[in-house]
Amino acid sequence: MMSITKDEQKQFEELYGDACVSCNIPFSAAEDARMERLLKYLRPSVVIPSRFTVSRRIVPARIAEATSEVTSKLTDQTFLTLTFDGFKNVNRDKILGFLLTVRDESGTINITLGSALDITGVNYDGEYLMNESLQKITQVKKEYKTDVRYVTCDSDGAHRKARRLLSEKLPHILFSPCNAHQINLIIQDVIKFVPQFKETLRQSDVVSNWFRKSSLSQGKLRDLQFEFYSKEISMPGWTQTRWYSIYMYGVRFGTNLGLVPFELKVVLDEDDFWAGAREIAVVLKPLVEAQEEAESDNCTIADMGAAVRNIYLSFSHLRDRDISWTRMSQLEKRWRSFYQTDVVAVAMFLHPKYKLNLFRSDPAKVHSGVIYKRASDLYRQFFRNDPTKLLTSAIHYSGSKNIFDAKYTRQLSNPIDYWSYAETEHAELAQLAKFLLSACPHAAAVERFWKKMKEVHTANRNRLHRSLVGGMCTLKMKFCREDNVRDAEKQKKTEKKAGEGETTSHCGVPTIEIEGGAIADQGSRSGDLMRLESQISELDELFAQDNEAAEEDGDGDQPALSGEKFFTLAELFNTSGV
Repeated sequence: MMSITKDEQKQFEELYGDACVSCNIPFSAAEDARMERLLKYLRPSVVIPSRFTVSRRIVPARIAEATSEVTSKLTDQTFLTLTFDGFKNVNRDKILGFLLTVRDESGTINITLGSALDITGVNYDGEYLMNESLQKITQVKKEYKTDVRYVTCDSDGAHRKARRLLSEKLPHILFSPCNAHQINLIIQDVIKFVPQFKETLRQSDVVSNWFRKSSLSQGKLRDLQFEFYSKEISMPGWTQTRWYSIYMYGVRFGTNLGLVPFELKVVLDEDDFWAGAREIAVVLKPLVEAQEEAESDNCTIADMGAAVRNIYLSFSHLRDRDISWTRMSQLEKRWRSFYQTDVVAVAMFLHPKYKLNLFRSDPAKVHSGVIYKRASDLYRQFFRNDPTKLLTSAIHYSGSKNIFDAKYTRQLSNPIDYWSYAETEHAELAQLAKFLLSACPHAAAVERFWKKMKEVHTANRNRLHRSLVGGMCTLKMKFCREDNVRDAEKQKKTEKKAGEGETTSHCGVPTIEIEGGAIADQGSRSGDLMRLESQISELDELFAQDNEAAEEDGDGDQPALSGEKFFTLAELFNTSGV
């Protein structure tokens, strides 16, 4: 029997510790007779560590390595985002979590480090959150020798008040609500204020329940789906906390058109029901695309502005003018209540993909001079210094002059790379652009942290210390980043093999045509839907608020900033065309 070297034993222990954390394997599994037989079968000479060795030496060492790696990324960074939110663990303890986020050099990967504070029995209000956030910001300054420049959090009453109080004390920091949450609540507003959608959703539950109770019908439906689509398509329900699940329900029912038994169609008055399902899918399509964009790691404030513009334009083109007017009015109300509109407008201008192209051309309201002035004001606010060359740089940038000429910049697809290239000659404008485009405009990271904590700290492992749980979550998030990089590389290789000339056949698969648009079956949208579905669980806690809190959230009409800096959607965007 070949003996094992010290280096091999060390590598085995590291791999075993990583597997315990990644796969949520109990530390006691190492002492299980069947696990021991398995490991000894693979390598008879290996020394299997005890549960105490795993929990007290191996896993803490791996946590220390992951923490050190993230700390090195956070130290001396120029732009750092702080996100916070509350959570109840398996022991029903109230936890306040803070997450520090920095983006890599390309601006496409978020590197995060989380910490948790037990606040059981504490009055969780705006003043308390403000004080804890101030302490955290001070701690970050001492430990990482850098400043928090963005703060993003949820939009319930306590968080909104904390944001307002903090913005008064720290005007040089950008405070923002979670944009993913806001998009979700816009979808809720659509369902709430379009009465015919409610009836369609009620009928959808009848259909879903009918199939869930009949295994024979499920089998027949599955056979037909394989005949049409070569795969099974589930018929999901929808939830009141994840409103974008309604879109997937609409598309899924649309793709199953003609596959529901005749007698059930008659009961549901098929024409109205299917028309309603298709209409829901059409109306919600731009919102769900915005939702997917809002949850991505490389999402910027500019991207969220463009997404809200697309939603506004889609509402303006609805055939029912009453619904269109109601939707546009509700969107304007939420826009006024929660968005720092001058920040969004300037961020869109400074994103090379958008510039001034998405704004309406109206000299009386929005024009280049107004945007340049707002950019100067924001530079003065965030950097506490008067700009000297920013206006000249803005003119050159918007006109694509000199180094901004397309023949030089067309090879720079990433906005951070773009402004790093331009920084030497246009330092002030580049500084403001990198500041606004580096902000993480959503709180999804802290919700992913809570998800990891729920995976680690379970009913069967409820005695784990909070510091160990937090460290294991940091390690799991490191594994997720590595998996994402590996998946991205794999996707690039797949796309390269596929080539530009490859086409996807949709022969024999019905497409649902709708006036003003079409819902293709699962062929063309399956990838988007699968990516969206994979993100649902990561944001469960983010959207898990009761209806009263959501309604209060939507009814606030206090502008996020002073009125003289406010742009309405109608002022910013032209509805004459998409």
